[in-house]
Amino acid sequence: MLVGLSGNATARAGLPTPEGPKSSTDSSFYGQMSGYLNDGIVLGGLILAAVAMLAVGNAIIATFAEVRDNKATWAKFGMLCVVGVILIVTVIWLAAQAATVLLG
Repeated sequence: MLVGLSGNATARAGLPTPEGPKSSTDSSFYGQMSGYLNDGIVLGGLILAAVAMLAVGNAIIATFAEVRDNKATWAKFGMLCVVGVILIVTVIWLAAQAATVLLG
């Protein structure tokens, strides 16, 4: 058993120390948990922006397929592209603003 425990310590000797959250300046437990929560909220905003991009892309592709099948007009397709780009830019801007507010 002693050999097993000493081998474990030797194997872990070369590992780097884990870093704390990027948004925390306090090294206390509360500061680290607050930092992890803030980082998680920022990550959630980035995921929301990615989902918005995928939803807009899916709608544009579906509308393009409808235009090719003569079920929709090119005006609808163009309007969806313009509104989709505005939506994506707005979501990314809001996520960036939220990140700056949360991270200080």
